[in-house]
Amino acid sequence: MMRICSPQLGLSPQAALGGEVYDRELLTRLAGLGADVDVLLPAGQPYPPVTGLHVTFLPLRRGYRWFISNPLLVHYIGRAYRRQPFDVLRVHSLRFTGLAALWARRLYHLPVPIMAHHHHLDRDRWTGQVERRVAQAVDRLITGSHFARQQLVRELKVSGDKIAVVYYGVADHYRPGPAGEMIGRQLNPFGGPILLHVGSLKPRKNLPALLEAFASVLPHFPKARLVLVGRGPSKSVLQAQARQLGLAPAVYFAGFVSEEDKLAYYRSATLIVSPSLLEGFGFAVAEAMACGRPVVATQAGSLPELVADGETGLLAPAGDAAALSQAILRLLRDEELARRMGQAGAARVDALFRWDRAARLTWQQYEALLCPPAS
Repeated sequence: MMRICSPQLGLSPQAALGGEVYDRELLTRLAGLGADVDVLLPAGQPYPPVTGLHVTFLPLRRGYRWFISNPLLVHYIGRAYRRQPFDVLRVHSLRFTGLAALWARRLYHLPVPIMAHHHHLDRDRWTGQVERRVAQAVDRLITGSHFARQQLVRELKVSGDKIAVVYYGVADHYRPGPAGEMIGRQLNPFGGPILLHVGSLKPRKNLPALLEAFASVLPHFPKARLVLVGRGPSKSVLQAQARQLGLAPAVYFAGFVSEEDKLAYYRSATLIVSPSLLEGFGFAVAEAMACGRPVVATQAGSLPELVADGETGLLAPAGDAAALSQAILRLLRDEELARRMGQAGAARVDALFRWDRAARLTWQQYEALLCPPAS
């Protein structure tokens, strides 16, 4: 039996942020494949009750910063190994737990390899001092896209030979189905097309460009409505921009939406739009595709790997609001094209982006780390 120790900042069944969703789905499925997963979790944090996943609560609270989490976790990693030795030490975040794993292995002489998981780089003054150090020192890395792999090689000078790409997954309940008249009327009481964006309201999502593009779409489809699902620091700025552009009645800020309601939102949408400047994977885009929705997205980050341009959706240059609006108008004007792209997107997700597939491929990477092939 493979035993994995994974210090975590969160693993909630209700998590909506991409990194925590990834950890939750992957760890529960690794446990289902037969791994014994020992999770170190801040006190009181919720987690999925799954056979094979064992949680040790730490006398810490979630919300601490990386320069606090790393020194505090060292002792608990060592204690977990003394309690029951594990085969591999898993790093879920280069910055928040990576240094702790390296320090604990050195301090306690732990005879285990370190497997790190990486989404994408959010560059700041600490990127080179923390992420680079960890990425270069761990034994193996798994990323969710070739874009993220290229970032590691190009910006952090990590050897490409120790980086594996395993695409993330989409939960099985995201599939095509009836939208439901009630939710459709709630999202657009005008009875027109629904343009949906799901994600945090923060700068890298580039939502000002989406509002600008929507302002060009609305004269052609005056009953259209833009629905923004998610919370974040940019909400007030976006609301002010919507008022300034005269869009306020046609833009709906939905806030946080549960998993059940989110499924209904996807199925009710005419199309989903992602104007993001950076995505390590793009969960909302993949979930919408799984529900049979066509996509308009940017040529940014991993999105071109997720969306087959001209087949499952349309891609526009990042930051180009005019190109974004033209892509939206093309799909709104050609319902048959939108339908075909939606069907192709659902098939693409089933082939490449389901969690069971991601877990099997990740398991293979862990096995290769523990039992490298003879040279």
